[in-house]
Amino acid sequence: MVTAQQSYKISFYPSTVAIEAARGAGGEHLVIDRNSGSIKVVNTADSTAAFAAAPQRTMSAHGIMGIINLLRGPYLVLITGREPAGTIGTSTVYRVTETRVVKAAADSRVVSGTDAFDESNYLRLLHKALSVSSFYFSYDFDLTSSLERQQQKRQDTPACMVSAALYKSANDEFFFNKYLSEPLIDAVASSGNAGVFVLPVIHGFFECKPVSIKGATFNYVLVTRRGRKRQGTRYFSRGADEEGNVSNFAETEQIVDFAASSASSSNPELDGLQMSYVQIRGSIPIVWAQVINMRYVPTLKVDIAASRERFRKHMSRLIDTYNEVVAVNLVNKVKYEKPMGDGFAQLSSEFSSPQYHYTHFDFHKECSKMRWDRLSILMDELAEYNARFGYFKIKRDAKENPMSGKPAQLQSGVIRSNCMDCLDRTNVVQSELARVVLTRQLRETGVFSSTDVIGNFPAMLSMLNNLWADNADAVSCAYSGTGALKTDFTRTGKRTKMGALQDGRNSVERYFRGNFFDGERQDSVDLLLGKYRPKAGAHPFADDLPLESRALVGTVYISLFMLVYAFFFPRGGHWFCVSNFLFVSSWIMVLALVFWTVKEKHTGELLNWPRLTHFPFRPAVLRANSAISLPLLDRLFSSSDTKTSLRSDDIKKAWPTDKKMA
Repeated sequence: MVTAQQSYKISFYPSTVAIEAARGAGGEHLVIDRNSGSIKVVNTADSTAAFAAAPQRTMSAHGIMGIINLLRGPYLVLITGREPAGTIGTSTVYRVTETRVVKAAADSRVVSGTDAFDESNYLRLLHKALSVSSFYFSYDFDLTSSLERQQQKRQDTPACMVSAALYKSANDEFFFNKYLSEPLIDAVASSGNAGVFVLPVIHGFFECKPVSIKGATFNYVLVTRRGRKRQGTRYFSRGADEEGNVSNFAETEQIVDFAASSASSSNPELDGLQMSYVQIRGSIPIVWAQVINMRYVPTLKVDIAASRERFRKHMSRLIDTYNEVVAVNLVNKVKYEKPMGDGFAQLSSEFSSPQYHYTHFDFHKECSKMRWDRLSILMDELAEYNARFGYFKIKRDAKENPMSGKPAQLQSGVIRSNCMDCLDRTNVVQSELARVVLTRQLRETGVFSSTDVIGNFPAMLSMLNNLWADNADAVSCAYSGTGALKTDFTRTGKRTKMGALQDGRNSVERYFRGNFFDGERQDSVDLLLGKYRPKAGAHPFADDLPLESRALVGTVYISLFMLVYAFFFPRGGHWFCVSNFLFVSSWIMVLALVFWTVKEKHTGELLNWPRLTHFPFRPAVLRANSAISLPLLDRLFSSSDTKTSLRSDDIKKAWPTDKKMA
């Protein structure tokens, strides 16, 4: 079987945009009305005359992520760059390397004034959300679903109802571009072939590595799918919402693939064999938040009373999906994180279900002072569940039908891991659990003997360590903006001093991102996922800084300018002159005073909060002396419309044309 390839041609006409697929559309293409924004499927044979004229311009794309409506109308979100990331069976998985946002609305549809300013900011946020390198897709494989879920879906669907359109069987939780695809899905719903225009994309991680060991060759695949229903950044997306969706929810699947075209073995029983093991992670499913305050440790807010129904919905959904759930809580049992652990334990004890189990392992206490061998305590505790849950196993007939086969066994439960961020400690535990299961799989298939362990094969061990560390970095970058902590242990199997130093660097970067940058990044995610939908006149980017805050910002700029000036033009002729030292020290003290003032009184307006959606824990904005006005500062920090108004006021004061001439 030749792996499916696909490309799309987009043609722009004065009143329409036509999208054609290179293959699979059966002569159908999409037409977007540039004035109304409506989308319909048109058969090429019926529309030859309508598109006989040459288009104004054309472009090509590898995929259509979807359509988003901003103030000027619809914009196409196109995949214009891709690279192969690996295979599952005979299907190729691609990583998105480049995207493009193209206006589909007519040129006559314009916005002006503050709406134009808002539109430019929406586009900037959209480009920011799309600029990450962690989007993946396949043209002929449902990457949103695990192997087991795909097989169950296929068995539960009558043969006459099976569709080649991937979006119809995609997992709604991990169909990351579902919001962008909704206009396309509505348009192609009644069409037989136009489903090729809808391309499910996941956000997370995918990597495929060939493994040759003891005469057997197979592909080792690691894929992480991040949920779309409650995503965002580290401090602005925590806990569970009213529907039981939790922040940073992700499913990680480990696949041992003997069905790949490159796989081989002297044992015919391994031909076409695929084995899959699934784990999940997600924020602690209660109502909680960490409110930024310019301190290294944010303010912790926990509301157990409001959490019970959300907790119940979340765990019930997991049980419906995975059958049995073991929740592994890795937060500290003392000090700052104690309320989180206590709340999770309390709600777990109240949640009565024989299919739910809870355990609390204080990762930092047990593994303190680099005693990483003590992870074996947790592995021993989970060994019973891991053995009982098992893994998914199926034998494919790759030559006749790569998706054929009857499962030899199913995975009957899942381990749900979490720490505070569901990043660093969670990554370490998940990699250890996956290694235990991989050893079991290779022993049971005869690749390993009963005494073989992965540590006996250095090349394979190194590959696994680096793959899981790359997965940790990808998930961490999406949520916190930096690489993961503790990846030195994941990569080498031991904690190192250089790794600890790198963790310190990442922790400092996380602090600055969380306080001064992540509000805008949260906005970009909310816009991409449809949590916020632009409306004319909303003006979420209006500058509403009070006078005191503008003065503080101006003081920071002046202080930084003075410090730079002192660096290049030191007083007294050199840097270490007493007068230069006093000059620099004075401005550093001014900066310190400003930062202290912001920390104590102005975090509500000067830290980087989301603008598009309401963050309930944002402090109130201090607006003392609001009647005072400083024209210079007003001009410096106001929006373009406000500046125009200020200039008009100044002109009227100087030339009072409303006065009658004598």
